[in-house]
Amino acid sequence: MKFDFFIQNINFKFAVHGKSNVRLIFNGKSIRNFRISKNIKKINTVQIIFSKENPADVKSFAVLERVDINGFNCVDKFKTLPYKIDRSKHNVKNDIINNNLYFGYVGSMEFDIEHADSKLSQAAWTIAYTDFEEVKWPLKGDLRRLKNFDNVYRDAKFLFTGCQPPLTKEIIDTVDTMRIKDLRMPLDVIADRKKVEDWFMASKRFSIEGLEHFEGFVPANGVTDCLRNFINKDNLYMPKKMYFLNGEMLTGRMVKDVFTDEIKPKSNVIFEYPSPWYSNEQLDSKIKEAKDLGCYIALDLTWLPMAHGNIKIDLDGIDEVFMSMNKAWPVQDIRPAFRWSRKILKDDLDLQLEYCSYTKINVQVFMKLLEKYGIDYTYDRYEKDADYICEKFNLNKTSVLWFTKHPDYKHDQECHISDYYYLDDFVCIRELLAHKGKYMW
Repeated sequence: MKFDFFIQNINFKFAVHGKSNVRLIFNGKSIRNFRISKNIKKINTVQIIFSKENPADVKSFAVLERVDINGFNCVDKFKTLPYKIDRSKHNVKNDIINNNLYFGYVGSMEFDIEHADSKLSQAAWTIAYTDFEEVKWPLKGDLRRLKNFDNVYRDAKFLFTGCQPPLTKEIIDTVDTMRIKDLRMPLDVIADRKKVEDWFMASKRFSIEGLEHFEGFVPANGVTDCLRNFINKDNLYMPKKMYFLNGEMLTGRMVKDVFTDEIKPKSNVIFEYPSPWYSNEQLDSKIKEAKDLGCYIALDLTWLPMAHGNIKIDLDGIDEVFMSMNKAWPVQDIRPAFRWSRKILKDDLDLQLEYCSYTKINVQVFMKLLEKYGIDYTYDRYEKDADYICEKFNLNKTSVLWFTKHPDYKHDQECHISDYYYLDDFVCIRELLAHKGKYMW
């Protein structure tokens, strides 16, 4: 019997009737109270031995009423396990039957319980169970949930899947003290653009050349606003593995993979830079190829604020640039973002800026945060903790601080989350960072 989650404890509950007796042997040791919380190995041998004074006494029997694993009743999984009847006590034709949770014949059953015993599995179940979220988001489906096995199991299974930043307390506290009446004013576009660019280019880990040469600069409600307009273009190329909403929005459209399909001249190409799936060298090579072919190119720099260092980006030949801090700061419910464009595009984002009808509150939250927190703040805040976690859990780094790799974690071929979701290639360390020092790490 195999369980794909970490088992902390197992409690068997038997109802014993008449002059009968049940013994439980776990890894060769008799368990008197039927409660197991120690010496649980990856694969465990379990024996249940039933006996009674008079084998013919039908009033002496036992029922397996519950098997609580980590506090949840999983007894139904044990119904079909084979039970061996003691032929020296009973004259039966078949001495192997399904136990059906009922013990009437003298005999025994033996089976293995295997579970996921890695440190990551242990951490996943510990957090999912102990810190269960009754309201969980972002999540497709019902956000308000009961603490039952299905929900805890789901949370443990996908605990390290995703791309939300840690809930950095000081940033949350700063946002929470802001008043809406102080956030209603429009941008001073020229002055505030310079503030944003100066702040963005003050990083010690990356440099960007040419941002000031773009004619267009607009605020947006998340990079998704920018992507929506870009992906409405024809002859579209993008890497197969990107943020999954790109693929969701393009369902039914003909989109080619920039890494496997031949790029045609004058096509429209978008890259995430950096990307946890592709090396910077791979991206640089394809960007150069697209430039040489006269393609219209967009760069989504969402991951850049959390990228490992020494990145140089030359925007010569790039037509659009998208930037947000929504994957670095806990502001995904506010979603400030910006787009730079080589020319004014006259799309909805440009027109909203022209007529001052864009959402003011989210960008003003951003402008107040950049006064207090530098572009490298979150990276510097978590870098050493991330190194510790990588060492503790034997994780390999990617180009983005939040994402690591482990051989036990691979893409779900059944695509339970989305046909375009590839972030499950990685172990996202957000929850490990959030609970560092609280549990075993």
